Amino acid sequence: MNLLACDGEVSVVAGGPQCSGAWLLVHAPEPFDPSQLDTVQIATAFGVGFTLVATVLLIGIGAKAVLDFIKGA
Repeated sequence: MNLLACDGEVSVVAGGPQCSGAWLLVHAPEPFDPSQLDTVQIATAFGVGFTLVATVLLIGIGAKAVLDFIKGA
């Protein structure tokens, strides 16, 4: 896929773009493809996120249990 690019300043004159230099065709990068992602890195990121959320959740549950015990005593 190619894109049209200007090597100078682009201005709009009479409703159309004008380039102070030359219009060039440049090769566009490939679109994002999820199949190119590394499954090990995805699993690691998911594991780190899950561990972070689970840790905070368990700390909250433990704090609630302690507070309920103190309140009931």
